[in-house]
Amino acid sequence: MLYKNGLLTILEKYGTPHISGSYYLNLMTWRDLDIYLEVDEQSETNFFSLGGDIASSLHPVKMHFRNELIAQTKGLPLGLYWGIYFGNERTGAWKIDIWCVKAEECKRLMDYCSTLNDKITPESSVHIMNIKSQCWTDPLYRKSYTSTDIYTAVLEKNIHTSEAFKDYIMSQIKNL
Repeated sequence: MLYKNGLLTILEKYGTPHISGSYYLNLMTWRDLDIYLEVDEQSETNFFSLGGDIASSLHPVKMHFRNELIAQTKGLPLGLYWGIYFGNERTGAWKIDIWCVKAEECKRLMDYCSTLNDKITPESSVHIMNIKSQCWTDPLYRKSYTSTDIYTAVLEKNIHTSEAFKDYIMSQIKNL
């Protein structure tokens, strides 16, 4: 997707792409790519041009836009967002998340990924991958919890099984 299909080349026309998430952490269990696009100016016009280039070159079936410069949803990056879908990701299609962010926000986000990466051991990696492989088709996944919750459960709460994670996450959801 990045090289053969030309996504990286498209992104480089608009800013500096930083690959993050599961790909960066070497914890991918499904085709979901997370990218921060570092820019000097967060322009909706440029961001929609980027979206147009992606749509005409990669032919996704759906693209979802968010303006978190306005919404400022707790827990989400301060930036512009494209959620790009190439079909049903739960059956193996790619999904790509692109966040257009300024340098300071990009550094904060990539520092978090780097800190997380430093905490992951070969043993915890196995636990994370096992739990993720069981959870990613759960209808609550992305609505009530995310991979970040899985990382926290394994790395900070010493949770090692999907069953223990389900108990943990249900208790967290009930406490919201």
